[in-house]
Amino acid sequence: MEEEKIVEEPKKEKKKRKGLIKFIVFLVFVAAIVVALGYLFPGLVWTKSLGVNYAKEDYNSVMSKLNYIKDSVPTGELASDYEYKYGEVTNVNVEFTSEELTAFFNENRPSYYAVKNVQIKINNDGTIEAVANANVDYFLNEFMSGKYSRDQIKEEIPALGLLPKTVNLYIKFSGSVLNNSASANINTVAVQGITIPSNLINTSEAINIATTGCNNLMSTYNSKTGSTFNKIAIEDGKIKFEGSVPSTLERIKK
Repeated sequence: MEEEKIVEEPKKEKKKRKGLIKFIVFLVFVAAIVVALGYLFPGLVWTKSLGVNYAKEDYNSVMSKLNYIKDSVPTGELASDYEYKYGEVTNVNVEFTSEELTAFFNENRPSYYAVKNVQIKINNDGTIEAVANANVDYFLNEFMSGKYSRDQIKEEIPALGLLPKTVNLYIKFSGSVLNNSASANINTVAVQGITIPSNLINTSEAINIATTGCNNLMSTYNSKTGSTFNKIAIEDGKIKFEGSVPSTLERIKK
């Protein structure tokens, strides 16, 4: 008899690490979008407080500075139920406080968006902190194109294996946008209170994927609305924004 050849099973360590990094990058990408662009998605809820409280006046202040008028929040549960109609763009050169940004991301937001109860804190050291609760299935399907399932997450990241429908996110980062191009440095990311090791989030691959994703999203948003993001940067404890934005938004039931 021929001696049977023993075939070793491929090691899973590299696969697990690669999958972990991709999932982390995905979460960083989501958080960065929430903070930098305000391009919201269905379903977030914060549990950690950054101590940022806002009033209705803060939301009104943002809309006034942007010269932006929105219709009343839609009552439908699906974004596909509505057609978004944007008005002509107007040029703006304004700055926002933590309270104003937090108000903007919470007020007049449909239930089908993927983030809610957002808090954004601009620090004097040039960093931004943000917290939110993310709809896991939405982001896995939309941003990861269905490449990762809950079972794979459980296998590769046991601590996050029992992910609920939504998860709490925390991110601390610095960065800017110049001429519709983003750059960023990720300081800290936590998911469900679990801090992700810095050696995983501060890789060139992670940063490249996050910034490329932001740039692609900006390009898509700008092509739909005619907007431009000439400058988004932290200056004197506030967010400085220069560019052009739609003057109106009407969400029409199909």
